Amino acid sequence: MPNIQNRSFAALIILLLIIGVVTRLEPLQDEQRMLKSISEDGYLMMTIARNMAIGLGMSTAEGTIPTNGTQPLTAFLWAGAYWLESGDKVKAIVWIILMQFLFATGAAFLLWRLGIQVLQPRSNSHQIATLAAATWYASPVVAGHTMNGLETGLYGLAVLGVAIMLVGATVAKHWSLRYCVLLGLLLGVTFWIRNDAAFLILAVCLMYLFMGGSWQRREILQRFVQVNVMGITTVLVALPWLIYNQLNFGHIMPISGQSQSLTAGFGQNLFALPSVLVEYFFVFLPIPNNLQNQLPVVLAGTVFLVGIVIMLSRLWSRLQKPEEHRLFVLVSLYLLGLIGFYGLYFGASHFIARYFFPLSPFLALLWAAVVVWAWQHVPWQLLRYGFAVLFIMLIIGLSVRSYFKGNQHEHFQVVEWVQQHLTKNDWVGAVQTGTLGYFHDRTINLDGKVNPEALEARKTTGVIPYVIAGQINYLADWVKIAGWLNPDDPTITQKQRENR
Repeated sequence: MPNIQNRSFAALIILLLIIGVVTRLEPLQDEQRMLKSISEDGYLMMTIARNMAIGLGMSTAEGTIPTNGTQPLTAFLWAGAYWLESGDKVKAIVWIILMQFLFATGAAFLLWRLGIQVLQPRSNSHQIATLAAATWYASPVVAGHTMNGLETGLYGLAVLGVAIMLVGATVAKHWSLRYCVLLGLLLGVTFWIRNDAAFLILAVCLMYLFMGGSWQRREILQRFVQVNVMGITTVLVALPWLIYNQLNFGHIMPISGQSQSLTAGFGQNLFALPSVLVEYFFVFLPIPNNLQNQLPVVLAGTVFLVGIVIMLSRLWSRLQKPEEHRLFVLVSLYLLGLIGFYGLYFGASHFIARYFFPLSPFLALLWAAVVVWAWQHVPWQLLRYGFAVLFIMLIIGLSVRSYFKGNQHEHFQVVEWVQQHLTKNDWVGAVQTGTLGYFHDRTINLDGKVNPEALEARKTTGVIPYVIAGQINYLADWVKIAGWLNPDDPTITQKQRENR
């Protein structure tokens, strides 16, 4: 592998960084591209954030429905953007895109620093770290998750921050009291970014308990105390959000999580995992959504992952530093926690890639290590440079493809229909209300992700009686909602006659 000063390698890194910057900032060139760069669930969070900024509290539906169906810290940050712009729905998105850009750029920098810290004093540590960070930053797979209007990018930044802090602390034999408190604070903040940081917190505790020193009784007891100091600090930071959820909504899990897991079957998401993990391992090479759950793709992905596990088991004995072993174990435990929860228990298989996104930087680091090793050991120079050219062409091609898809947003068809046919005073009900609810304030969510009343209806009587009993005048959603006009159940038809 050429030295990092080599012009070809430097040119590749500069190209990747430019692609990463342009991909994230190009939506600002045009208002429609900017609006359509935000995901459906991103608009859910932004609706809540805007209501907070204009004095309606954490709510939806023109402030009439209180909610906790969001990840709180990012919602608070987004609320700051709306406060700066006096609630303007378009101007505030500029600030949100800029914040997401900073989070992604900061995460790429932390990935680079982590790679150098962990891999030193290996001679190729800078090459691996630089290639991993630049490719991760330019990846169209990664870019979509860091610019979706959600907490994903900030969460990835926080997880890398935790990893950096842990790697830096392994130089010392024991954690100091100050360090335990600081780490607990960082983990508590990470929990506020997304609640499944509980699995990261558990991984940190287990990693340090079993790998933080010798197995002498005194040291084990000391580590146990240190872990508890860290854990108590984390709980104290997270407690206000947990209390708020329990007192106001009857459960420590936000209603969005309850809604998505309500109809989940045990293990239903396992088939979605191989494609997502393989996609993140290759960093820049997406697997089309319509292929991800196809049996041949799932089987091929599973075989590939088994091969990776075998490779990693052999790599374990070659790791030279305690930092490498500890980071290896930390990421493995965190991965197992996410697989156990999202693979076996949780629903919403279409969000699996988002939930596993925090692992993408570590898989990028592994990918870069494999690439650098292969570059050094493949004897044919023509083959090496052929693969390098193919890699560059793929990155550019996929980035261009993402650009041309930038004007597409499947949920705007409902927004446009409502704007053309209804007034701002009409109450609209929909199962998916992220985009619609952002642009039409009087929109009532029906899947329960941000509406506790609808969630309770789903658990008991069903959504249709809730619609009939409420103030909804129109239903506007995808064509599937037309199935509610069931000739054997005239309730919706009767409500339709009353609205006329």
